Amino acid sequence: MASRKKLFVAGLVFAVQPFLIMAAKAGGWMHYGGGLDGARYADSDIISPATIGGLKEAWRFRTGDATDGEGYFGKRSSFKATPILVDGKLVFSTGFNRIIALDPETGAELWRYDPKVDFSIKYSEMFTSRGVAAWSDYEAEENAKCATRIYLGTLDARLISIDAADGAPCDTFGVAGEIDLSKGIRNYRRGEYSVTSPPTVVNGVVVVGSSIGDNGGVSLDHGVVRAFDARSGELRWQWDPIPRTKESPGSETWENNSDARTGAANVWSVMAADEARDLIFLPTTSPSPDFYGGMRLGDNKFANSIVAIKASTGEVAWAYQIVRHDLWDYDLASQPMLLDIDHGGAKRAALILATKMGFVFVLDRETGEPIFPVTERPVPPSDVPGERAAPMQRVPSILLHPTEKDEIEIWNRDDAHAARCQEMLAGVLYEGIFTPPSLEGTLLYPGNPGGVNWGSMAAQKGKNIAFVAVNRMPTVVKLIPRKEFKGQKSTGKVNGVEAQFTSQSGTPFGMARYDLFNNESGAHCLKGPWSTLVAINVNTGSVLWEAPAGRAPGIDDDDAAAQWGFFAIGGPMATKGGVVFHSTTFDQMLRAYDTNSGEVVWSAQLPAGAHATPMSYEIAGAQYVVITAGGTKANEDGQGDYVVAYKLTRQD
Repeated sequence: MASRKKLFVAGLVFAVQPFLIMAAKAGGWMHYGGGLDGARYADSDIISPATIGGLKEAWRFRTGDATDGEGYFGKRSSFKATPILVDGKLVFSTGFNRIIALDPETGAELWRYDPKVDFSIKYSEMFTSRGVAAWSDYEAEENAKCATRIYLGTLDARLISIDAADGAPCDTFGVAGEIDLSKGIRNYRRGEYSVTSPPTVVNGVVVVGSSIGDNGGVSLDHGVVRAFDARSGELRWQWDPIPRTKESPGSETWENNSDARTGAANVWSVMAADEARDLIFLPTTSPSPDFYGGMRLGDNKFANSIVAIKASTGEVAWAYQIVRHDLWDYDLASQPMLLDIDHGGAKRAALILATKMGFVFVLDRETGEPIFPVTERPVPPSDVPGERAAPMQRVPSILLHPTEKDEIEIWNRDDAHAARCQEMLAGVLYEGIFTPPSLEGTLLYPGNPGGVNWGSMAAQKGKNIAFVAVNRMPTVVKLIPRKEFKGQKSTGKVNGVEAQFTSQSGTPFGMARYDLFNNESGAHCLKGPWSTLVAINVNTGSVLWEAPAGRAPGIDDDDAAAQWGFFAIGGPMATKGGVVFHSTTFDQMLRAYDTNSGEVVWSAQLPAGAHATPMSYEIAGAQYVVITAGGTKANEDGQGDYVVAYKLTRQD
């Protein structure tokens, strides 16, 4: 039998996955976030500021999964996955939900699995798949079928288990290796209910959330989180972030029985887990619809919250709400990060969360209580008929984004640019962060992309320095009375700007939104910085440095805007050697920063824009850094389908 190690916690016995322990010691990357803690930390010191000059491209692989949109409802493909290293294979999913395993030293393809997703259907999250999860069956014979398994959630709502050895389905899991996740979901809509992030496997259960097209109306798909037995696929527990009965905890914060009809509040991003404490941490999202809450008055407890669940039972251990009665699409998009920090003269087991608002919360992961101060701040009320915004919101002591009205300024690039941006803001309201959507139009700053989105945080363990890419991307949202919505939508514009329109069915208002970006000049309307990589001492909460993340197109070197960054989609990855890597989309670069100073110590031009977070591993005395690049190609038309590996061998 394969070797077994057991962990005793609170009277429970859990098997610790042997291959995960060995891989961690070998400088591996066994989970989407590096480890279940989501720290995106490579425990190898081969790459350092002193040695990084020798880091060179080792190999390049192309998946073949790329399209400019022809035959796919005009949607260009993307490639957002971060690979994992499991059983000596580099494994990842493509935007088409195919799973590919490569030799991590050479980039040679070892096997490929195709779940045959039906792309004649339009998916709300077309081509989004951030990666896969893995689990070692400690009871299996060492070379038995499915001794190590790969799990994937698909766009067409399936949970699939395949053998890490050869990519063959694990037939004993569910039905022929898969589970139909649409079953048991109330108000399920094909194409709108998907899985776009990797599941999380902890203590023998595989936990999966869902991605829901959640701005279409009130009564949408329920955002139930489910845990299945990692071997058999048997349902072990399920938990709905929205309390569905009057007896359910938190139901008093959902007025007029709104908890019975509201959808979403789902977990679409990546979860974190503390195996020793038998806890899995769920970042929940906004209830439906995103921008009008008149049909779900109240604080809406458990939505927009970090919820700690007992992995073995599904019991809620604690919950901490980040946004009350969300009206801004401020989903908890980042994976929580688990670190042990030194604070107040004591070692604290912390959960650190960066949010779309550019806030960083630091909570005790056993109790959910804040470790760093959090204040209750009065915020602007809503004057929209039927709406009642929460009067107070929580604001932590670590703020990485402007929050006040006087902190924004139109960028006076030239007179024409400034004048056009003034037109785009005509009549638009902004009284600081948490200004609710309005009939006049409201500036959301940051907009729903963030702040910090699913790129999440990274940490240099030992030093307890956290790194996070922060965007400052404003959006304008306008509520439109139902009788006017169809006519306004037919124009396709608001304030002369092309806008996205959504019906928000079941409410008195439709919605339109547009980015505050001047397409005529190709520039942001607000003065920067627009995107930065920030280093934080998480023992004290102090910002150590801030550096530009990316480069805006068409900006001269001597222009101040050259130091404002542009827009970062993926997140950072830190190494033991004192380097943090981060890729950017529009200038198609991978950069390495000195963790002490923020100085760029290395960079490489990618073959396409990167929509992903890099990862790293050490094999045979060499450290590798791997990034997927699936955005617009650098030197030709089309979308990328690249996996690129860089290598540095240890010099004695």
